[in-house]
Amino acid sequence: MGWWAEDGISERRRELLREAGERRLARLAREGNRSSGGGDLEIGVRWGREADDDEVADLLQLNGMPRWIAFEERFVVAERDGKILAALRYRMEPKKLVLGLLVADPWAGERNLATALYAGAGELAREIGAKDVLAQAGAPDYLAEAGYRWRGHGWHLDATRPAVRREQLPASGWRRVVAMLGVVAVPFFRPFER
Repeated sequence: MGWWAEDGISERRRELLREAGERRLARLAREGNRSSGGGDLEIGVRWGREADDDEVADLLQLNGMPRWIAFEERFVVAERDGKILAALRYRMEPKKLVLGLLVADPWAGERNLATALYAGAGELAREIGAKDVLAQAGAPDYLAEAGYRWRGHGWHLDATRPAVRREQLPASGWRRVVAMLGVVAVPFFRPFER
């Protein structure tokens, strides 16, 4: 293939990306017009219902997973303007809510949806009297921002206290590690004497 053919392909690719960007901006503008005041819409988190199965199945399929999971599992869902945009699989254990698979609409802002879901799951657990929320899977950034701490074998949230959400973690380095894990206890010991 000559340089003239490669140039034509790259030009077509740029054109397709520009069109996709314009469609996305138009969709965001339409959603903004429907909201009150044109600002960000509030993300609502609630227990999933049987009527939500089809929308959760669509999210699963959009993320490359089989649709049947939506009909076999239970989910906490995040919705905006009446539309389900993300779902988080859960199961109940005695006094514990265990969280699993997270699926989100990739065009709806995964970070905001994920942190809202994880924080909302803590609120829902508190309402039903669970003492602990355990997230077995998930991005550490989202979990830490929602107030979870790494302990032993998973990310935990003490459901007996209100969650403290962080706006965003530091970019890198030791501050990020401390923000994700909390204050690390350093044991004090006496050096060996000779």
